[in-house]
Amino acid sequence: MSGATFGRKGAGADADLAARRAAFLAEERARATRGAGDSAETGFRPASGPVFVREKSVGTAYLVWFFFGGLSAHRFYLGFPASGAIQLALTPLGYGLILGKSPVGFAVLACVWLWILCDAFVIPSLARTANERVRRSALGPVFA
Repeated sequence: MSGATFGRKGAGADADLAARRAAFLAEERARATRGAGDSAETGFRPASGPVFVREKSVGTAYLVWFFFGGLSAHRFYLGFPASGAIQLALTPLGYGLILGKSPVGFAVLACVWLWILCDAFVIPSLARTANERVRRSALGPVFA
C-alpha cells in the first residue's frame, strides 16, 4: 500500500489524498515536537501518557483484613509493605516459638494479633493516606 492510496484498498493513486496525508503527518510531527496542548499562558503541561489511578477502597481493605489479616494482606493492599512484612514475619516467628515450647511465642502472637485487631480501627486512616499518596504521585508530573 503506497502513501497515495492510504486507507483505500484497490483505489488508484490520488494526488489530493497524498497531499492531505503529507500535510496531516507534517502537522502531527510539528505538534509532537512543540508539545501537544502545551500552553504558555496556563502553565499546564500534559503528562507523558494517561495516568489511571484506582483509589483504595475501605470496604475492600476490611474484606482483605477479615479473610487475610493474619497474613497482613490489608497492609500490602493499602501500600504499607514495611509494616505488613513485619507483621507477616512476626506471625510464624510466634508460632515457631510456641512449637519450640517457649512462652515468649505466646507474647509475640498476642502482640501481633492485638496489632492486627487495632488495624480494624486504623484502616480508614490508612486508606486515606494511601489515596492521598496515589493522588500526589499521579498529579505530580501533570502540574510540575
